Amino acid sequence: MARIIPMVSSSIRPSPSLTCSLFMFCNTCAPSRRFAYLATAAPQSHFFGLKASSKIRRGEGRTIATGNMAQASTAATQESLFDWVKKDKRRMLHVVYRVGDLDRTIKFYTECIGMKLLRKRDIPEERYTNAFLGYGPEDSHFVIELTYNYGIDSYDIGAGFGHFGIAVEDVAKTVELIKAKGGKVNREPGPVKGGSTVIAFVEDPDGYKFELLERGPTPEPLCQVMLRVGDLDRSISFYEKAFGMDLLCKRDNPEYKYTTAMIGYGSEDKNCVLELTYNYGITEYDKGNAYAQIAIGTNDVYRTAEAVKNFGGKVTREPGPLPGINTKITACLDPDGWKTVNPLCFCLTTIFAIERVMLEQTEIMLNDFICYSLSKS
Repeated sequence: MARIIPMVSSSIRPSPSLTCSLFMFCNTCAPSRRFAYLATAAPQSHFFGLKASSKIRRGEGRTIATGNMAQASTAATQESLFDWVKKDKRRMLHVVYRVGDLDRTIKFYTECIGMKLLRKRDIPEERYTNAFLGYGPEDSHFVIELTYNYGIDSYDIGAGFGHFGIAVEDVAKTVELIKAKGGKVNREPGPVKGGSTVIAFVEDPDGYKFELLERGPTPEPLCQVMLRVGDLDRSISFYEKAFGMDLLCKRDNPEYKYTTAMIGYGSEDKNCVLELTYNYGITEYDKGNAYAQIAIGTNDVYRTAEAVKNFGGKVTREPGPLPGINTKITACLDPDGWKTVNPLCFCLTTIFAIERVMLEQTEIMLNDFICYSLSKS
């Protein structure tokens, strides 16, 4: 059983709008009551003959039947939920983590690994700022949401978070650019151990690692989020049943004592996927306070929360609308304590579309104003 390590600093805002909570699994069962009267069974049978024993047998039968009915009901509920989960239209939306200098991180991501700054918002009343970056619009691409909390310039990444995967056409050229910009290279370009794919590892200014993978053109360059887990089969089962993901591949590396599994909503060459890593003999990790969560869109936050509860997860925010707006969300922890937020896909898509239209209209109005001002000068 993995022990979940709580976040140590209560002054840090865990995420843009939600608070991460700690949970544990408890396998408990109430002691059976059907043995409570066995001490008096012999005297009663002595006086009442077989009738007493037959009553006992009938009582036991009712207890067993009730238990079987409950198990059958649970199994039917889980089967129904799993069928719904597989039909639900889901997509990995964004990953959230904290940085100590927002402008410095934005500069690194845009100049060194080719991301675009999609939007930025400051929330002074709650003392934090968000920036969204990626390789395309939020309604069609997996993106990064950076969070800067006022006055906090460093975080503990911990040992549980692994890295992000970025597909690039020329790893060596990208590494040279990163070096020229003062970036840190952890592994020089070269073939992956036991394979032919050229990779390299680099670090951003806050210490988050990025694996650069040499591939051809792809619609989703931000292709992996790697997390370490204490029981790989348990994690695979949870993400398949609770979130409807597919197991894309599983690789055991006994020489280096670890096993990985790629899971997601489509092939890695076109979608971002989760890379779950199990290191032999390690069942728990310090998660630090830097990495926050992944957002996965759903068409029904209520049934999503029900599925999470039924398949081994913990709901940390019951499903419902966010205060002041109609967007509905739920939040949960997987069996290892990794947090996921599930917003309603339709609402998010609408919000993104409205924001883009507003930005476009603002830009048009600004251009018209500039042209008008120049014509009058």
